Amino acid sequence: MPLFEFKCVDCGAFHEVLQRWNDDAPDCRRCDGLMVKQVSATNFKLNGSGWARDNYGLANKPTD
Repeated sequence: MPLFEFKCVDCGAFHEVLQRWNDDAPDCRRCDGLMVKQVSATNFKLNGSGWARDNYGLANKPTD
């Protein structure tokens, strides 16, 4: 299961919650307010001799 970050609309508290993708947003632990899912930074990076070097996907596209 993925780890999601939520922010409370009422008090601004942040919480990390381990849950399924389609589960409902939890209630805030601090004030029982509405929580909204946040977009988080990732550590995903493409590098090496494949995608980054040869522009994968662009080489086989037809040109006009």
